[in-house]
Amino acid sequence: MLTLKTELKYAEKTKNFLLKNKLMDFNFLPKKEEKWIYFPITQKVKLIGTSIVYLKLPEKEKVLTVEEILKTNLTPEEIKRIPHSQEIVGNILILEIPQELNKKERLIARAFLKTHQNIKTVVKKDKAHGGEFRLRKVKILAGEKTKETIHLENKVKLKIDLEKTYFSARLGNERLRIAHLIKHPEEVLVMFSGAAPYPLVIAKNSLAKEIYGIEINPLAHQLALENLKLNKLEDKIHILEGNVRLILPQIKKKFDRIIMPLPKTGELFLPLALTKVKIGTIIHFYTFINEEEIKKETKKIKEISKQSGYLIRSLRVVQCGQFSPLISRFCFDLKIIDKK
Repeated sequence: MLTLKTELKYAEKTKNFLLKNKLMDFNFLPKKEEKWIYFPITQKVKLIGTSIVYLKLPEKEKVLTVEEILKTNLTPEEIKRIPHSQEIVGNILILEIPQELNKKERLIARAFLKTHQNIKTVVKKDKAHGGEFRLRKVKILAGEKTKETIHLENKVKLKIDLEKTYFSARLGNERLRIAHLIKHPEEVLVMFSGAAPYPLVIAKNSLAKEIYGIEINPLAHQLALENLKLNKLEDKIHILEGNVRLILPQIKKKFDRIIMPLPKTGELFLPLALTKVKIGTIIHFYTFINEEEIKKETKKIKEISKQSGYLIRSLRVVQCGQFSPLISRFCFDLKIIDKK
């Protein structure tokens, strides 16, 4: 086959030239031989310091897609029903497929395992999030028999057990957005802090002076403590275990920023959060609503704040996830502007 021969010291320069001019044959791999390297090319080219050589090169192994692997076991219509986007936590892929494909779930899981080199385990949600701690059961479909992993996000390592704590990898960008808003020397409170993804991302990606987290789930709290050690942030983050209604009154300080990542019942805890604010405090309030309900929700939040003795201004409303086809997760960025 057609190859371009050059000295190893010119390899990078030659490679860049071939890529820029779309002359590289990607069906084959380059070959090194003593001080020479041979690049597979699609046509003859003149380049100083190189020569054209006919040489047999190793073929590049073709990476099959999920669709290609499944085409012998699933119909084209069934393949179309498999969502392209799947949540990945560390090296665990959480498979979401329509109920009518449940009988073929293990076939589908093995296909995802083969096509994702960094994935070691494929699971499916066995039950929806529920209970006091918003936990979910998962069922292992393929790969290693584990529900625990290390998830890398925004310079942070997070030890996560899918059945011990609520965690969404899809909120990674939202956590970073919040971190980038924080200025020195802000003191930050994270209510319902779980395994500490918000406190850790904030600590690693902002100049926050001090961060507090409160979590009622003892299993999530234990993971949070391990994550603080894993990231060597024990001195900057204080994680407290217990009911936020009992723990928060014991903290004798006001905060510059309060994060409330509990979208389903956040309104019930807003008056509590307002006991720890001062003029200028920013609250990040999360909720699940339809986009058409934003104005109504803003009005409700302002009324709750007014009843608690504070006037607030809505700085922005950010959509940061989908709960169902019609319902999304929204974050209301609120600022305390006055005391009633």
